Amino acid sequence: MGSSDPSQTKAKLAFADHAFDIGNFSDAYGQYCSVLSMSYDDPEGLIGKALSLYHLGRYTEAIPVLEQLLPLMPDSEQLLLLLAELLERTGEAAEAEALLKTLLTRVPGNIEALSRLGRLRFEKGNYSDARESFVALMHREPENTDALMYLGHILLKYQQFHDALAYFKKAYLLNPASVQLCEQIAWLLRLIGAHHEALAWYKNVLADHPRHTGLASGYLFQLNFCHGVVPEFIATEHRRMASLYCSEMEICPNGSINNTDKIRIGYVSGDFHTHSVSYFMESILRYHDHNNFKVFCYSFGPMNDDTTGRLKSLASRWHDVSKESPAWLAERIKGDGIHVLVDLTGHTADNRLGVFAARSAPVQVSWLGYPNTTGLDSMDYYITDNACDPVGMTEHLYSEKLWRLPRVFSCYLPPVEFPAVTLSPFKANGYITFGSFNNFAKVTSEQISLWARILRRVPGSRLYLKSMALGDNSVRHHVLSRFAAEGVDAERIVMRVVTATPLEHLQEYSKVDIAFDTFPYHGTTTTCEALWMGTPVITLCGETHVSRVGVSLLQTVGCPELIARTADDYVEKVVELAFDSGRLEYLREELRGMMALSALMDWPGVTRELEEAFEGMLREKSIVKVST
Repeated sequence: MGSSDPSQTKAKLAFADHAFDIGNFSDAYGQYCSVLSMSYDDPEGLIGKALSLYHLGRYTEAIPVLEQLLPLMPDSEQLLLLLAELLERTGEAAEAEALLKTLLTRVPGNIEALSRLGRLRFEKGNYSDARESFVALMHREPENTDALMYLGHILLKYQQFHDALAYFKKAYLLNPASVQLCEQIAWLLRLIGAHHEALAWYKNVLADHPRHTGLASGYLFQLNFCHGVVPEFIATEHRRMASLYCSEMEICPNGSINNTDKIRIGYVSGDFHTHSVSYFMESILRYHDHNNFKVFCYSFGPMNDDTTGRLKSLASRWHDVSKESPAWLAERIKGDGIHVLVDLTGHTADNRLGVFAARSAPVQVSWLGYPNTTGLDSMDYYITDNACDPVGMTEHLYSEKLWRLPRVFSCYLPPVEFPAVTLSPFKANGYITFGSFNNFAKVTSEQISLWARILRRVPGSRLYLKSMALGDNSVRHHVLSRFAAEGVDAERIVMRVVTATPLEHLQEYSKVDIAFDTFPYHGTTTTCEALWMGTPVITLCGETHVSRVGVSLLQTVGCPELIARTADDYVEKVVELAFDSGRLEYLREELRGMMALSALMDWPGVTRELEEAFEGMLREKSIVKVST
């Protein structure tokens, strides 16, 4: 093999090129191989063969073809870029990076090479070098939206949230059609506690994307964080936006259940991993009566960890639906014959409320993952208790019918590893340390004013704040300036970012005498963690579920005296407890035991109450109940 009639080679190349142009890559590949059988080093034939293999997904086979081309086309930038891409796709990241560096040595300003090298380094976790690549790219092309976005994400890794926000906003101005950027900016505004700015942002972008359910859910979720928003307005907005989830797809529910069959419960969540929701779900899955209930879990979360493994082992059936469409999931649920479908996500990120809007099961329930109504007419029930939703107080705020569990809305399971309770820190420090480890998105300006009042009333006291957002110097400076404006010196405020493990997180409570709950959005997991570590929590009672969860938890544990009815009452209760060293020591010693003996940790009992609720819902909906 070697040379052939040039006209014959040209004719075969024309046939091959035509097949390639119309997308018939298999035929094109065969034609190019035929060309190369006549002229093994024909550049056009080699390029065509390599590109055909690329489009066929046969990346490993394409690499030696491109390597054969390199001596023939040593100055081809496109050839080097394609080879680098193929090396990356086949797991040869180091070789791809080396090739891109070689190209940039020859052509320092190659935009595509800088972009690919930056992305490659970012994926490897080499954020410093990735930043160098994207900064170089920005010098060449200041309005490159990909570079702006990656620089924003790199800054997030270094917890420079305000700087990241600036990059994302600049990228959005260049690409206002990007919903991903809209959501990223709104999330950051919420994270740093800019609640009303986040709300205004959602309203503006929804004007441009009025049918986007992800943005709609983000807006509704944001309403829970904002101080002073009227509950009736929030309820109305949930009902209005819920119409976006209504689907033309209608799944007819089963009319009855065979009396010999088990009740089939389906839990839908993106949080079946080490997450707050799992601290309340694991014990439920463990203690379900599997003789009478068959438990299905539909997981769409991006993470899988040890917690995922434990939860998976507790379910009768486990479906990873992270890559499936809502329509597929709805059909899967129908095929599984689910009788009671439970949403554990609500309007939090990447939810599957469309599956519930499509009426995928005879009984549909919202529980645990979202502290408000979904607004969906097709969501039949919202599970709560008498403390979170006292009879006659909040029914008008829900599209669902409230179903109150008799003692508490759920039960808490501590992490697998947890430390022993320590002595009250004031005994060693000589002063009181207050603390809040809540997501900083829940800390409002009004909350800071309230905490400052307490610090002024308790001489020498300190406030220990712990949250991811506090890794940003701009956020820290803002917090300190807010306290300074309230007459509290910076030396009295201690700030720390998140710890590496749940065990280390719980150990931080050894530094806190009294924990502050947030308002209007109460803590749930954080309150349980504090109580488990012997740290009393003071909560301010509101008029809606989101601001009454602390009431439920404290009443259940047996500490109603820690519940304040007004802002002034909140201050007085904290100050009184701060000066009562005997009470503080007593609570430090007894809270874990009180909690362990309460309904909050009666896992079998609460699970049975939940099962009775499901049975009651089926009866109420005239679905034949399983004989037990």
